[in-house]
Formats: sequence, C-alpha cells, structure tokens
Amino acid sequence: MVTQSRDIHADSKTARANGERVAQFFAEVLATGKFERAPAFLSPDFFDHDPTPGAPSDAAGVVIKLKALWSAFPDGCFSLKDVVAAGDRVVARSLFTGTQTGPFGSLVPTGRHVEVSFTDFYRLADGMLAEHWHDYDQFGMIQQLTASR
Repeated sequence: MVTQSRDIHADSKTARANGERVAQFFAEVLATGKFERAPAFLSPDFFDHDPTPGAPSDAAGVVIKLKALWSAFPDGCFSLKDVVAAGDRVVARSLFTGTQTGPFGSLVPTGRHVEVSFTDFYRLADGMLAEHWHDYDQFGMIQQLTASR
C-alpha cells in the first residue's frame, strides 16, 4: 500500500507532470504488487543505477527488485512523504514499513517490523521513467532485522 502526498513541489508545469507520473508509479505499482505494470512506466531504454546484485539494470531488473522486496515484506507499505520536481528530474522521499516474513538477500525471515527511509531519484523522458537512483537507510534496515531482542 502507498500513501501519497498531495503536495508536489515543482518548478514548472512539465516538472509537475513528471512529479505526478512518479507518484502514479508509486501508487499503481508499489501499492498494488502488480510488478508486471512497472514496465508501463519505464522508457524502452530505462536504466536503474542501483539494480539488485546479479539482476539486469533494465525494466526486467526493476520487476526482479520489486518481487524480492514484496516477497520478503508482503505487508510492505511505502508512504510517500515528499515529491520535488525540477525539469526532467524528480525526487521522491518515502518511508517503507513492513514485516519480514520471507528471505531478504541472505537474511532468513525474522518476523521483525522495519521502518526505513528511502529517497528515489528519477529522470523522466517523454513522460516515462528513464533513469533511477536510490538511497535508503540500508544500515538501519539491517540493524532492525538483526539486532538482538
């Protein structure tokens, strides 16, 4: 499930449309678990600068990444906090919450709940996501999953 921010900060009408497209990607793909919908938002030459290790950097890799996340955290929820758009660039800040009930990388299911901040950076071209970078509190996530009780 995704909670959307209604407030998109943009420097132009085109930037606002790009921000709305990213918010739509969050809502229609990340909220529904319909990973097969991801390619509908991605340009034919889409490039993910942060692919899952061993996965391709294209649309197929995005599907692999999302399937792995939602398989590990089936109750996962991205709460979209901020969307800032300038020109062809969009930044989306979100909070991911979920309970790990499936394998996550090399971690066996822990049954633990996590709250992790994400910042995603996108470049759009012709209304499609063309490039993606992200940064998240990986250390905090691992710490929440592995810290002794």
